[in-house]
Amino acid sequence: MKPKILTTLPDYTRALFVQDAIAGVTVAMVALPLSLAIAIAIVAGRNILAKQPS
Repeated sequence: MKPKILTTLPDYTRALFVQDAIAGVTVAMVALPLSLAIAIAIVAGRNILAKQPS
């Protein structure tokens, strides 16, 4: 049994590559800022908790 990538690559066209590249850029445009916002919120939350008196 061949790996799926070996059976898929012969049918992979330039048009499919362009569509996949656009999809990848779109996901990156959403995921990267979201992950940065979450990281900033986590760090800010830790700083707020650290400043509270015990």
